[in-house]
Formats: sequence, C-alpha cells, structure tokens
Amino acid sequence: MCCCSKRYSNNAKKLWAFGGVVAIFAAAAFFGFGLPAIIDAVALTEFRVKEGARVYENFFDGEVPIFFDIYLFHWTNPEQIRDPNVRPNFVQMGPYVFSERHERGMVSFNDNDTITFNQKRIWHYMPELSNGDYFNDRVTTLNPVLATVGKTLEGDPLLPLLDGIIMANDLAEFLYKDVPVHEMLFDGHPDMLLTTLRELLAALPPGTVPDISLPPWEGFGWFVERNESLTYDGTFQMGTGTDNHINTGVMRQWNNAPQVPNYRGVCGQVRGSAGEVWPPMGRNLGDNIRPLNLFLPDLCSAITLRHEREFTVHGLDGELWVGDARNFDNGHTIPETECQCTSPIDQCPFYRPGVLDVSECKFGAPLVVSYPHFYLAHPSYRTAVTGMEPDRAKHEFRFALHPFSGIPMAANGRIQYNMHLRDNGMALFRDVPDVIIPAFWIEQRMVLTKDIADDLKLIEDLRWGFIYTAFALCGVAALLLGLSLYAAFFVWKD
Repeated sequence: MCCCSKRYSNNAKKLWAFGGVVAIFAAAAFFGFGLPAIIDAVALTEFRVKEGARVYENFFDGEVPIFFDIYLFHWTNPEQIRDPNVRPNFVQMGPYVFSERHERGMVSFNDNDTITFNQKRIWHYMPELSNGDYFNDRVTTLNPVLATVGKTLEGDPLLPLLDGIIMANDLAEFLYKDVPVHEMLFDGHPDMLLTTLRELLAALPPGTVPDISLPPWEGFGWFVERNESLTYDGTFQMGTGTDNHINTGVMRQWNNAPQVPNYRGVCGQVRGSAGEVWPPMGRNLGDNIRPLNLFLPDLCSAITLRHEREFTVHGLDGELWVGDARNFDNGHTIPETECQCTSPIDQCPFYRPGVLDVSECKFGAPLVVSYPHFYLAHPSYRTAVTGMEPDRAKHEFRFALHPFSGIPMAANGRIQYNMHLRDNGMALFRDVPDVIIPAFWIEQRMVLTKDIADDLKLIEDLRWGFIYTAFALCGVAALLLGLSLYAAFFVWKD
C-alpha cells in the first residue's frame, strides 16, 4: 500500500517540468520551421514543368483568361505631309478586343532538364468588349509594303528600276487609304506591289537578287496568318525546373540558338522568361528586389522590368514590376543599352531615346517600337506629330508576380509599333520629312483568377497557421518555464 502513496522526488518533478518545457519549445520549432519548410518543399514540386504538377497543367491548358487589345492610329491629314507648317495628325481607334488562348505543339522534353516547344496563339474577336466596329471601321496609314521596299533597297542599283516600274504601272500608293480594320489586322489587304515584287525577284538571275525578305502573304495585315499559327512565334527552349526550381521557365534558346542575330552582345541574348512560367523566388526577397527579364518574340529580344511596389489581387499578396526607359534606349542616356542600336557602331546611337529598331525582326520593315503614345520617349517624337497623349496609367508596361510560386498575378503588356518615314529615293517618298509615324499599339492583359489565388492563399494560410501556432506554443512554454523556475527555487526544495 505504501508504494501507491509514494510521491515523486523534487528532483524528478524538476526534470519533468523542464523536460516538458523543452518538449513544448521543440514542438514550437517544428511548427515554426519544420512544417513550413515541408509545405514549401511540397509546394515547390508543383511549381515546375513536370507532368502532374500544377504549373505543368496550367502551361498546357491555361486557366487564366487572356485578352488582346489592339488600338489603331488613323492618319487624318496625310495630304499635307510635305507642308513644314503642318504636323501629321493621328486619331486613336479601338480597342478592338480579342480573347487569346495559347496552345503548345511540337513538344519535347530534353535530357538537360529543358522543354522545347512551339506556341500557337488563338484569337477570337469580342465585339461586346470592343470600342468600334471591327468589320466596318476603316483606317488610313502609311503604306507598310512600299516603306519596306524603300528602306531595304535604299542605295541599291535596283531601286530606280523598281521605282520606275511602280510608277509606270501604278502598283502602289503612298498610303493604305480607307482600309477596313479587319483587313489591316488579321484578314489582309490586297497589295499589288507585294505580289508583283515577289514575281519580279523570282525572275531575276541568281546572284542579282537583292537582300530583301518579303512576307509570304497574298495581302498585307499586321497580324495576317498569325492566328493559330504554330510556327510564327518561333521555337522555344526553357528550363523545366526539375533539376533546380530556379531554372523553371528560364529561356535557354529561341529558334535553336542562345543568341538572336538582331542585336549585339547581351542585348541579343535569349534570357528571362517567356511570360507564363517563372522561377519560384522563395520567401525572402529582401529590400533590393532584382529586375525581371521578359523575352518577347515579337521584338526578337528581352525587355527588363524593374521592381515597383507590392501588389495585391483577390487578397493574394505579390510584387509589381514595370518597364522603364531602359528598354527603348540606344545608348543615349544608359550606356549599356548601346548594343540595342542596329546601325553600324560608328553611327550609334542612331535613334533618340524611346524607340527600338525591330526592322530585322519584321521582314526588314522600317518598324520601331515604343511604349504607347511615346510614353517615356524623347519629347521630339510627340512634338513631330499630333494626337499623342501619353498617360502612365494607360500606357505603362506592368507585370505582377506571386514571388514564392512564380505564378503571374496580372499583366498589362503594352507596346506601340511605328513606321519610320523618310525620303529613301523613291518617287512617292520624295521630299517627305524624317518622322516616326505611329501605326498601332497593343495591350496583352490578364488577371489571376480567384480560384487560383485562393489555392495560393491556402498554402500561405496553412504556412502562417503553423507559424502562429509556434508563437502560441512559445508563449505557453515561456509561461511554464517561469512557473517551473519559481517552483524549483521556492516550492520543490530538497
């Protein structure tokens, strides 16, 4: 009977008390560090391009709606182009809104933990979201085919001969005048010069054909034969992240090369992400968040986005990056952008800041890109014409990302395409001023769906739930430690 009434010794009580405190602290450490680390490790397996992973499913069957807005510039006074007292005036039309869906084809997974694929973009017109009538609106703009011929053959002995043929047979006009919008965009506008020039070049003897690259279309349109094309955007190779999550979505090659021929040095490197898959960045970004590089096949190059601020959508916290003046500088104000200049080195910088020459990326057409309405560009581009009203809220290039997962939260990818008008020796361009003519601008936009945001928040909430539990356990352990110390010194005396 006496064994049952025997009490624990004071030393045993101290061991049990302090052992319990240690156990609670250990549990707090597990909840505060161990379980969040496990959650992060499990989550990271979903943020890579591997069959069964969430990112893989989104990559091949995107759940997030994408919209493609096109704004055209209608030239109202082209007949006064040679009057030095009158500036070309442009009126913005649109947006003409299209839904955009991406499909991948010609997919292969490679031994070096990369994936090679082609991308098909599918557009459908959405009249209910558009401002204007896509099928009945009409637009006037500079003749892109004629401008391309003039730029490409300037100084070539063939140009005077070709110019004479054009004028004698009335093959082209200075303008694409009163053209239906649907033809100017996706359906194509009949162009006799394009057809005749292709036949003429085919008839020339080998060795006499000039270095001119004509688009293989029957008629001209800014997006003709692009809808549902599996080849136009080129061939991509990017990391899957199966070797290391920091390689997820990172571009390695485009069109089977790590460098594009259009730009020199780092400006021609295939780098960054193609936009839909990004490396998970982890939890602690620090105060100096690095820029993002976004590869755009339409520019044959990557643009750099600098971190701007925190960003929230559907209650999910992320970070916002924006495009700045660096992307369309040519070495004027930012020396390292000099490699974006496409002219001979001794002629660089050729353009004032604010535009990037993409002519070699677009069949030799005299195209330069900028932000819409020449936002952030040298003032001379805006003052040379009328109708430009740059507005940061409407024209800034923005991209928001959920850093931990690398999943895009929102995007407003805004780029303007302009034509360089100048006297190139052709009769129709004689005595015209040297001016950048705005043609159209686009916005590719998306916002993360609430369902995906809720899934990401669930991971965040679960992780923080464990961390808060760890804090609570630390509080309990601290209280018990205090009581145990008090009992050890004042109650459990030998």
